[in-house]
Amino acid sequence: MIDDLRSMAVFATVVAEGSFRGAATRLSLSPSVISHHVSRLEKRLDCALLYRSTRRLSLTDDGRVFHAACARALDAAEEGLNSVANRQSELAGRLRIGAPAMLASGPFVSDILAFADAYPAVELELCLADDRKNQIEAGFDVSIRLGWLEDSALRARQLLSVRRRLCAAPQLVERMGAPQHPADLVNWPWVYETMLARFVDFTGPKDATYRVPTTGRLSTNHAETAKRFALAGAGAFASIDFLVAEELAAGRLVELLPDWRIPSAGAYAVWPANVSRNSLSMRFVDFLHAQVSLLRAKSEEADKIAIGAAHSQGRRGA
Repeated sequence: MIDDLRSMAVFATVVAEGSFRGAATRLSLSPSVISHHVSRLEKRLDCALLYRSTRRLSLTDDGRVFHAACARALDAAEEGLNSVANRQSELAGRLRIGAPAMLASGPFVSDILAFADAYPAVELELCLADDRKNQIEAGFDVSIRLGWLEDSALRARQLLSVRRRLCAAPQLVERMGAPQHPADLVNWPWVYETMLARFVDFTGPKDATYRVPTTGRLSTNHAETAKRFALAGAGAFASIDFLVAEELAAGRLVELLPDWRIPSAGAYAVWPANVSRNSLSMRFVDFLHAQVSLLRAKSEEADKIAIGAAHSQGRRGA
């Protein structure tokens, strides 16, 4: 079928140019290749399409019917190519996005809404689940992943690094005793998130390191549920910062070992490797990156203002 379509395009060009040589020049092929395609079609259809003479070509009756069919096929192909090209230039179409469910309570949903407002011709479907799904099998144009990347068949761009905090409910801290060192957590109960490693690595003062296995009776594949388990005192819980910020501020959770760091979670946009630079997927990734950069700049500016105000207050107090 592909060879037939190629030959049909060559035949239509021969008719348009009025000669094999003219078609050869237009298509950057040799006259013998042009002749081969026309002869192939005539053999395939078992009829003559062109009458040839040394000076001119003319269509047979079968040739006129076949040329009309070729013209319709080529018009349809051009329309299809133009429709996709226009979708890319006008930023229209459908975009299917996969992301961890925990991002529903952060700024990510606001970024989705901002993209939808900026590009009203784009239809967005956001699929939230903390289970990591296969990008291709799930049919996602873009996925947002936290933590690590494994699939080498995909391309990725880091959007930001998210701080993680080790937390527990006050009643659990009271029962187990406030830990002073990661070793004190070895016998603690943990709330285990099944998509994460079964240990937590700590880096402390003077770059000391320690690894604690995360064992416990309760596990889940859903970050919000893991937080609810931790709030009930079921175990210690390593969470990304924004998911527990409100509970820490209200005292419903307590941060453990604040002088020790646990690895941050990278937030990545991931997409299939064959996606073009001008595609809707890549425009969405660029938009997200710009939103994150803007948020980071605002945060840094707010920190500078706060530091400046503190210094001014200190000078007045002195």
